[in-house]
Amino acid sequence: MTTTISASGGGGSTSPTLVLGYRAARQGRNIIHDLIGDGIAVTLIGSRLRSGTLALLYPVKADAFAAEALLASKATFTLTDTDVAEVGMSFVTDGDVTVELDDATRDAWVVSVDFQQVES
Repeated sequence: MTTTISASGGGGSTSPTLVLGYRAARQGRNIIHDLIGDGIAVTLIGSRLRSGTLALLYPVKADAFAAEALLASKATFTLTDTDVAEVGMSFVTDGDVTVELDDATRDAWVVSVDFQQVES
């Protein structure tokens, strides 16, 4: 399995050893209007693109901090995965980019990034 995250404009790339976590949701944007009396009226609007959090494992500290710097840069990113093509997307960071020491190993590092998918 190979996961690669590449920054736009040749800004670099990172390949974590493992994707520890992937959580994504699509926010509904329908508008619901209460009618005078009983009932509702609904304005249908398509859902937003995916947003969520990625957790990426790096066994080498320098690679983890390089990934954190890359994901904190002013860029659009492309995520590709050779095993799970469905997670592939273009995204921007939307929230926190964090680095933490893995509690289980006390040796590996976990980089987490909040993302918002964008049109590619």
